[in-house]
Amino acid sequence: MEINGSPGVTRNISATGVYFETSAEPASGAKVSFTVDVLVNGESLKMVCSGEVVRVDRKDALVGIAVKLANSFFADTHISDHQSDA
Repeated sequence: MEINGSPGVTRNISATGVYFETSAEPASGAKVSFTVDVLVNGESLKMVCSGEVVRVDRKDALVGIAVKLANSFFADTHISDHQSDA
């Protein structure tokens, strides 16, 4: 996962929220956008998410962040082999 250019580790994900650890430190209540790499049927897909930070846990060099999702979708990572010449 990645937030504001900082890598992180997803610890828990559900239909309504995500909890991850990272070095980024958004404030509680902040609106954030981030990506999560998800394995679906053996294929790695990028899930693009936005939401509101509902909890921030400081843990030594890392920060645990709980986000209530407002929006999420899988980015189209496939590039068509058939491109027309215009």
